[in-house]
Amino acid sequence: MRPLISEFSYGYALTEEIVSYHRHKMKVAPVFPSLYKEGKDGYGYDVSIDVLGIPIFLQFKLSDYMKGRKKTKEIEHKLFTGSFYRMHLRSREKSKQHDLLLKLEKQRNHVYYVTPLFYELKTLNELYINKEIVKNPAFISPSLIGVIPDNDEHHISFQATGKQFYIFSEPRELGILPSYETVFEDLNFTESEYPWDTITSDMIRILRDSEILSDENFSLLRARFRNQPQIQQVAYLAQVFFESQLFVANRSN
Repeated sequence: MRPLISEFSYGYALTEEIVSYHRHKMKVAPVFPSLYKEGKDGYGYDVSIDVLGIPIFLQFKLSDYMKGRKKTKEIEHKLFTGSFYRMHLRSREKSKQHDLLLKLEKQRNHVYYVTPLFYELKTLNELYINKEIVKNPAFISPSLIGVIPDNDEHHISFQATGKQFYIFSEPRELGILPSYETVFEDLNFTESEYPWDTITSDMIRILRDSEILSDENFSLLRARFRNQPQIQQVAYLAQVFFESQLFVANRSN
């Protein structure tokens, strides 16, 4: 069954809960691109965000709910019994999203696909009310999936965090499906050493090497970024080109 919730609703609910979930241990804040005009009131960015923190890039995706019928490949290969989920990846013929996220992760960044372990609006509402949204997603780094060498359609199949998950068209085991706790509680806080000054240039280099950013658009982008804080530059590139949401995590005082 196709998901009965929207990526926007899921992303909003998860973002709100991530911000408050670990307040006693860490601060995690989303960074949204915004217009910035130096020297004018009413413009700028949230100066409470400590840019010495660790950048985390999340790409929200929804998953299809599969009832576990025998005609599915997952059941035929005896990988699952009962219902499971499928998170679809865009084919390379239609999008370079996976390649971009994979290259972004290789630059010492924390990058994840995030998909819920539910598909109904009723469940989303119940989890939101009970503040349990973060307990029900899977966090899948592009590196766990690896390079996809062809233009075929592929999907990730899973049942629950802490269990094996797979990539199709032909099944390949990817390991244990990570949970929120696995990702956020294992963060290595070396904020003072994190190379924030290279993130924008790394992202632009990825886009130029992938032939997504032409020389003309590169010049326009440089003009747009003039006088903008670096954190806003990274947030803009993340949303517009990498289709992901930037978060910054650091220790709570």
